[in-house]
Amino acid sequence: MHVQGLNPGPLNHFGLASVDLDRATRFYCDTLGFRVVRRPSFSFEGRWLYRAEVGPMIHLIYDAGHQPPGGEINTRGNHFAMRCEDYDLTISLLKNLGVEFVERVLPDYGYRQVFFRDPDGHVVELGEWPDVHDMDLSSSD
Repeated sequence: MHVQGLNPGPLNHFGLASVDLDRATRFYCDTLGFRVVRRPSFSFEGRWLYRAEVGPMIHLIYDAGHQPPGGEINTRGNHFAMRCEDYDLTISLLKNLGVEFVERVLPDYGYRQVFFRDPDGHVVELGEWPDVHDMDLSSSD
């Protein structure tokens, strides 16, 4: 449904609650290659992270009451996904880092996907996605 008057542009950022900004920042910078960028002087703690190859920023927002989900990694729940250029290397690195993960293969396309949690329990997906402009996104309706 298109609402007249609303015409959003490209995705700019997504916000993630964090109980430990330093730990979350290390994870995204050291493991996924993001870097800290300047953030406005809000009245609450947070970090802005950016990686040009990804596009949208990650806004880490301090929340002392954030409760990470427990149990198994839910690959069909809330998550965000990024493309990885070398899936086999990604799996090897996750194993070396001791990161728990779940692998899937995307039906019809055959793309491999790996899901894991950041230190605050948010699910991250890395996959063999082609550029979105190269995917067949035509509707079958």
